[in-house]
Amino acid sequence: MASVTYDHVTKRFGQVVAVSDLNLEIADKEFLVLVGPSGCGKSTSLRLLAGLEEIGEGDIYIGDRLVNDV
Repeated sequence: MASVTYDHVTKRFGQVVAVSDLNLEIADKEFLVLVGPSGCGKSTSLRLLAGLEEIGEGDIYIGDRLVNDV
């Protein structure tokens, strides 16, 4: 496994901001649960990491590797 870092990640759908300036570092072997109300950006944040959505602004790293365009 490797660490995961969201560095000032923002995702918009038209005028709607789904994820706003997300800064998060998940250490190697760390367990994380995303909890929040419907529409707060949990699934979108995971879809950005998986490469299923295009990142609007910012960067996502897995370890030291930039994965914005994977």
